[in-house]
Amino acid sequence: MEELATTPNPNDIASESNQKQKSVLEAFENIVELAEESALNDDFWEKASSSINYAARKLKLTNNQTVLLALLVDCSMDNCISLSDIVVRTGCRTTRLLRFISEAEELEKKRYIRIRRNRNNKSYRVPAEVIDSLVKDKPYVHIPKPVSDVVDFFDRFDKLMDEKDNKEISYDQLMSRTTTYLEDISDSHFATMLNKFGLDSEDTLLFIYMAHLFIENNDDNIGFSDIENLYDCKIPHYIKMCLANHSSELFDHMLIENVNEEGYAVSNRYKLTDFAKTDVLSEFVLKRTGKLERDLIKCSAFPEKKLFYNASERSQVEELYSLLSEGRFTEIQSRLHAAGMRTGFCCLFYGAPGTGKTETVYQLARHTNRYIFRVDVDKIKSCWVGESEKNIKTIFIRYRDICHSSGQAPILLFNEADAVLGVRIEGAARSVDKMENSIQNIILQEMETLEGIMIATTNLTDNLDKAFERRFLYKVRFEKPSVETSALIWQSMMPGLTEKDACTLASQFDFSGGEIENVVRKHSGKDILNGKDILDLPSLVEICRNERISERGKTRIGFRI
Repeated sequence: MEELATTPNPNDIASESNQKQKSVLEAFENIVELAEESALNDDFWEKASSSINYAARKLKLTNNQTVLLALLVDCSMDNCISLSDIVVRTGCRTTRLLRFISEAEELEKKRYIRIRRNRNNKSYRVPAEVIDSLVKDKPYVHIPKPVSDVVDFFDRFDKLMDEKDNKEISYDQLMSRTTTYLEDISDSHFATMLNKFGLDSEDTLLFIYMAHLFIENNDDNIGFSDIENLYDCKIPHYIKMCLANHSSELFDHMLIENVNEEGYAVSNRYKLTDFAKTDVLSEFVLKRTGKLERDLIKCSAFPEKKLFYNASERSQVEELYSLLSEGRFTEIQSRLHAAGMRTGFCCLFYGAPGTGKTETVYQLARHTNRYIFRVDVDKIKSCWVGESEKNIKTIFIRYRDICHSSGQAPILLFNEADAVLGVRIEGAARSVDKMENSIQNIILQEMETLEGIMIATTNLTDNLDKAFERRFLYKVRFEKPSVETSALIWQSMMPGLTEKDACTLASQFDFSGGEIENVVRKHSGKDILNGKDILDLPSLVEICRNERISERGKTRIGFRI
């Protein structure tokens, strides 16, 4: 590995002038292939020179930086790449690869990579935005975007803390970038108040961090173990003493206070004061509410659809339509509150797939003029310890914020909630089982204090945890439509069907409403392809016979036309 120049050699550029130009990723691919088991020797540099020089010129990097970046990009599916990974890949000695360390730090300065600095080693990752630029065959240029408001400030700080947790930035770097973000919103009430208090940089960062814990986790019980995450190693002794003996200016300006349990202050636990939450963070509360409302699905987004129910579920659904109407729901909540009862409505829609559970929620929202705050359980779960629990808490915090700031409670919809409604695992030992139990416990606690409307849909029938069963006020079972109801669904979706044919289809094919809709859509598609605009009953029957994979090839009673 002889290349030591800081810029590409002009003679190399000239020698390439007649060669066919390639993309940066193609050049990287060639570099990586040639680097395999090459020990990064002179022969490698000679064979790869064309690709190295092309990519170096395009990305404005040195040749060494280009080779290192190519190797890291090839491993970019891993967020924790070590030099030993590259040693194994290239077959070169560790001592030779150590000459790349300074080049890695230059790549970090140019924001091409992130470096995680643990006590005994370093690891690397290539950010997604860098990969996006390379895919577009462009050099990555980090252009700092000014912070727009207080909500954006805390969003940025949350990302900084992710980098801090990953050991990618130090305490000093965190402070520097946070200070820059504050300067961007210097005219805001939040920044003006912090400036008015005259806090030093360390106290300012500590308060912002504690505000971040409150905002992200609704954390009103912050201990030294939480605060320790702010620093590179342990909490400095003088910071700990200032908090312990109340000599910190954060107490003087009534920004933090001790947690109170049963009338006694807990000396080593802290939280933001009401003044800090309602005054210092007032802009955040207002702006976050607006931001959260953009996450809601408007009831007008759902087209009106006529639904058909069996008698067993029709009466309960109609009752919910009435109870959750705008004026009636407020009246019912007032009566429940006066009687000392829970005011929230938790409903469970359960039954076979395709029976109209989710669509009923949509039509209920449309009929009662309510927004929907939809939660997809599978997107909440994370592979990181504690993240799933944090995500589920955040959902309920956001929902409460919306309920308190708007005149009408939206519907909190847990769609396909099978994964969190099952029986809890006793004596859970595996981390996954513990996480599942923790999520369920959080939901159960939140259902106790819910003041709005929560509806969960699930295909579960026999595995519902008893604790959930008690907390659901309405439990509506959606069954496959009866023959009479199925015939009505067929005719509503295909008005050209005679009553007789609709009844025959309904009796021959035990379909859910969703399955009937699939058949009708497929039939409509075939009509368009064949240039027809008439009801083709034989074709419709054939589609019905092919609808269920599990029943294909089985002998069945014939359908007479």
